[in-house]
Amino acid sequence: MGKEWALVLFTLLAQTSIGLMVVAQALNLKQRAGLKPVLLWVGILMAASMIVSLGHLGSPLGAPRAIFNLKTSWLSREIFFAAGFFVLWLVSYFVELRTQVGEGVKAITGWLAGFCGVLALISMANIYVHTILPAWATVYTHISFYSTALVLGAILYAVLAYRARQEGQGGMLKTTVILAVAGIALQLVSLPPYLAGLSAGPVAAQESARLLVGAAPVLILSQALAVIGGLVFTILALRAYGEKGSTLAGQWLYGALALLILAEFASRYLFYATGVGIMVGQF
Repeated sequence: MGKEWALVLFTLLAQTSIGLMVVAQALNLKQRAGLKPVLLWVGILMAASMIVSLGHLGSPLGAPRAIFNLKTSWLSREIFFAAGFFVLWLVSYFVELRTQVGEGVKAITGWLAGFCGVLALISMANIYVHTILPAWATVYTHISFYSTALVLGAILYAVLAYRARQEGQGGMLKTTVILAVAGIALQLVSLPPYLAGLSAGPVAAQESARLLVGAAPVLILSQALAVIGGLVFTILALRAYGEKGSTLAGQWLYGALALLILAEFASRYLFYATGVGIMVGQF
């Protein structure tokens, strides 16, 4: 797949970072004491995604010029909003460390960063939707990218909050499990119509469907890992936590995180594998 491997890692890291930021803000509306370690990981993941992205840019030094094409280019918008998200994350993280700053200011800076991240996520999806490749130019691309951010952001938040022994863990675990399950359910429900649409589409779409059928073991594995990690392991984590087995609950959460990362990685691999050799257009 060549440079597409860099795109697989870039999109997954960036979407996880954005999802983690939004989930963290949504679950800390009333108190923000446990946000610091979470925000640190938001920055680490986004920084890693930006470094990885250099592997697929034809001229990395030309990226700052993207601002001049914001009116016409989704790629320019992605670069602009991704950079803006990282800058606003820096501001938000610095503000969270300052004890003299009010909770309201901290919330505003955090949500500004999260909103900018969502715009980066929307731009990222639209890069692929506005192409001549039928496998990408569908609403399924939006569903895939947004649900990945939700699933990985929610489960990673659960793990980080558990490690930090954050207050109100029981309610937090239930909420993050609901979010992760919702994202997984969205992926599962939207997959059959997507495959049916490709099979009934033009020749290029049918070829993408054929490639997916040929990669059926990987496709089935990705969905199975999502179900096991997102449904079975998270429910077992909730049950273990309810029975005061906090150590066992942590093990189930770590397992869920690992399986969901593998599931999303396999799914994203298939996303790019169906477009091998076709150049993304309308940048």
